[in-house]
Amino acid sequence: MQNISKKNKRINKISKSSKYYFTDSDILHYGLISVIHTFGRDLKWNPHIHAIVSLGGFNKNFDFKKLEYFNVDTIAAQWKYHVLDIISKGNYPNQKIKRLAKITVNKLYSQNARFFFNVRSGDVNNTKGIIKYLGRYLARSPIAEYKITDITDNEVTFFYNDLANDKQKTFITMPIQKFISQILIHVPPKNFKMVNRYGLYARHISNKLKRAVIPFKKNIVPNKFSFYQRQTFKTFGINPFYCPICNIRMIVWEFYHYLYPKPKRYY
Repeated sequence: MQNISKKNKRINKISKSSKYYFTDSDILHYGLISVIHTFGRDLKWNPHIHAIVSLGGFNKNFDFKKLEYFNVDTIAAQWKYHVLDIISKGNYPNQKIKRLAKITVNKLYSQNARFFFNVRSGDVNNTKGIIKYLGRYLARSPIAEYKITDITDNEVTFFYNDLANDKQKTFITMPIQKFISQILIHVPPKNFKMVNRYGLYARHISNKLKRAVIPFKKNIVPNKFSFYQRQTFKTFGINPFYCPICNIRMIVWEFYHYLYPKPKRYY
């Protein structure tokens, strides 16, 4: 909070274009990935955004600074303001809908800012964890197949864990046509970007930022075994390129495929 107070004083005294506007402790370059989801656990229309923020960033001198404190209440209040401002200024087809939007905004202004903003407990600070998290949210369908428990000619039954009821398993049965329509409303328009990357994670960043990020990149060692080798070993317990008796890697003798007229020999 002390840094925020100092920043507010600088805003009134120093031009934002000046190099003295930001101090060495201010994080200017950070990473952000946002994913738009339109569905809730019960398949109803529930648009929301999942955001992944880096646990630090670079200052104006491109020195890395760890994010020691995340002011949730301040960010939640800012998010609340922008969401309600967009709703109130929306381009509505008629005055009736516009008036209803204004009424809704007035009601929502009385809600606590945290009603609009939620923070997942704990940080994701390892490679396996972040890959698992990204895989879960970046390419997620409205409902997982295992949650569909019964299908008939007329109805579909599925379950979800109700967050409002301590994650209790709740079953819903609906007509199959309604189920299909509930799925289709969550299909985004063509070329609509559901995932956006900003800052460190953006596709195009400055050369200075690229050089600053390089020391933090991990070298991923490629697997020395091919996909074919791994799958064969997983299925049959053998490596097809190694002798099953002496366990020595075999030399390629020839490649043969019945569609080709002549096998290629390596001797």
